[in-house]
Amino acid sequence: MTVHKCHLPGFAALSAAWLSVQPAFAAPPASAIVHDVVYIGARAIDPETGLDAVRNIAVDADRITTITADPVKGRRMIDARGLIAAPGFIDLHSHATNAEAAGYQAKDGVTTRLELEIGAYPVRRWYEVRQGRELLNYGTSVGHTPIRYFLQKGGGAAGLEALGRREAFFSGPEIDRPIPDAAYGQLAPLLQEGLREGAIGIGSGTQYAPGITYKEMLDVTRVAGKAHTCVFTHVRYGSLVEPDSTLESVQESIANAAATGACVHVVHINSMAMSDAPLMVDLMRGARDRGVDVSTEIYPWGGSVDSIRSVIFDPGWEKRWGVTVGDLQSRSTGKRLTQAEFDALRGGTADDGVIMHMNSEATITALLRDPMVMVASDGGDIAGPNSHPRSAGTFARILGHYVRETGVLAWSEAIRRMALMPAQRLEAFVPAMRRKGRLQAGADADIVLFDPDKVGARAAYGDAARYSEGFNYVMVNGVLVVDQGKLVPDVRPGRPIRSEIKP
Repeated sequence: MTVHKCHLPGFAALSAAWLSVQPAFAAPPASAIVHDVVYIGARAIDPETGLDAVRNIAVDADRITTITADPVKGRRMIDARGLIAAPGFIDLHSHATNAEAAGYQAKDGVTTRLELEIGAYPVRRWYEVRQGRELLNYGTSVGHTPIRYFLQKGGGAAGLEALGRREAFFSGPEIDRPIPDAAYGQLAPLLQEGLREGAIGIGSGTQYAPGITYKEMLDVTRVAGKAHTCVFTHVRYGSLVEPDSTLESVQESIANAAATGACVHVVHINSMAMSDAPLMVDLMRGARDRGVDVSTEIYPWGGSVDSIRSVIFDPGWEKRWGVTVGDLQSRSTGKRLTQAEFDALRGGTADDGVIMHMNSEATITALLRDPMVMVASDGGDIAGPNSHPRSAGTFARILGHYVRETGVLAWSEAIRRMALMPAQRLEAFVPAMRRKGRLQAGADADIVLFDPDKVGARAAYGDAARYSEGFNYVMVNGVLVVDQGKLVPDVRPGRPIRSEIKP
């Protein structure tokens, strides 16, 4: 077997000292338990207990059973010397739907992907069509945005048929309209129905539907409060200028959480508040210090993605977002747009997406230095080289660029933001999360092992369809989905992640 070398300060000495008294694959007593899989000599990092030491890790069925410095035996013994072992990463914000995207995510260290920002409706059907077919663990919120569109289209069979045209509830005429008075009373019961069916909280793409009134958003949050769950919100405005600013939107979310007792998770604050994002996090911290349950996340890239025909680019967008048309990159050609090209696309019928480059490295670094901020991708399916690189390279970019190259985060802290914190955000109402995000005996065997000298994102703007590198092994529920750096074909160990809410 290849012995991986690690040149991190202190790690080589730690490994050498351990190996000097621990011969590789030392035979245990004949009476010892033979485990299914054993990783030998990994640098095991568990951010909850503070463990950061060379250990052997044993897995049986779908659980971690032993983490020890003592010799252990397994039916498969994997030489993990020189590798870091960590709990698998939990992506709270993934719009990816297909197997190809799951492969990119697995190669990026993700073991659980959750659609929480927009969510789904009907929830039961969403889970049913994925059962036994997923590479990664999966789950969804119940979608406020799709439910209001369902009601606007008359509900019933007609409403369900309309939901099949997903783009319509982002850019159709209904987005500017309130729910009809006769149908409004169905909103809360349908949200509650989704929660009973296992939805992980309530998702709301609030900005994408300007017809959502302040009362409607308060009522949605009140449903979450009564169910002791969260609203995951793309807040009402993304704007540096008042009125209708991100500041006002975050204040609305905090006020709703305080009034209802719900938790509110503000998605991708980096792409809602741009250079003001650190101020928004300070605002949320102040609310948390006073007992309001609010949290947030970022992705480590400077650009966002949206449809050029969405409300994001309504008149005045340049001032609101602090950009110019030259900061827009076509997802069709990969080139920056001219004003004439923007005008033609905006007035057309094609659902052309663009990448809007609006964040600086300084802003992202400042956000990552804040211990309150989690990491999530906001990634989706990859449709060629001009897709957003966050879909393939969010978590590896944190490890390669922001840990190894720039030292913004330590290894353990980075793992905490990508594994433990997301699990803790959900565990009060999603019992399965109490066994995830940890590298401990009894935890689910969602494990990543990566080479700290090599891990990093290879995806880039204009070259997005590239696997991350450095992840030698990725395990989901005790099944390897990445083995010796390669995707394992024909395995589907992903399991549904559901809440246990009975509102």
